[in-house]
Amino acid sequence: MFLQNETAMEIITAVKKLIKAELKLWVAVSGTKRLFVTKVNNVYDTSFTILPPTDNGKNLIVTKKTELEFMFTIENGKYFFTTKPIGIIKENITLLAIELPASIQRNEMRAFYRVEMLRRIPVKLINVANGLNDSNYKENDVVTMTCTDLSGGGMKLISPVFLDKDDVLEIDLSGLVDDIEKVCAKVIRYIGVEEEGHAVGIMFTSLTESVRDKIIRCVFQRQHDKERLTDNFRRKNVF
Repeated sequence: MFLQNETAMEIITAVKKLIKAELKLWVAVSGTKRLFVTKVNNVYDTSFTILPPTDNGKNLIVTKKTELEFMFTIENGKYFFTTKPIGIIKENITLLAIELPASIQRNEMRAFYRVEMLRRIPVKLINVANGLNDSNYKENDVVTMTCTDLSGGGMKLISPVFLDKDDVLEIDLSGLVDDIEKVCAKVIRYIGVEEEGHAVGIMFTSLTESVRDKIIRCVFQRQHDKERLTDNFRRKNVF
């Protein structure tokens, strides 16, 4: 389910230093694409408890034979581990008891899962240092650009305006991600000239946790839809 970039991989065995109460986790049943969200309630010697994972109000149904894949992010990276439930605890609230994994895989934050797309979106030029000199645009103009991929950390844009590193933009994501309008971003690299314009790498800045979660959920859902369409096409074309 979760993309893991082996070139940036680190194996961590001190798992109790990372899995702590209130830690937010993404979870999926191994081998499936549906993504659920939960939070760590408490951590013990060989296990930890979580709130029932949910997705749009629906709970994840698991048994002791279910293998679960978890992901969480903190400032210095993105972390993955696989483990299994060991029981249900019903007290004041219902909790799932989960076996502590033997190790956790850490990927650098640049390894955010990324999905390809081709969508035109409005982008406001907040602070563009060099690209306006030889163009018909000025600061605070809204320019239509093409998003060619999206991740929880940023996107690739094709711009009719030359954009340089550290240029500041305001990106309208309302046509891509539900319940999100405008987010701040900056250019982190100039990729080169393509047929439709200048290709640049964009990093989102000052995202709240809830906004980033919505973007990540959108990315996983789009990838799932893409794979489902591919599977349907293959089945229809099998002789």
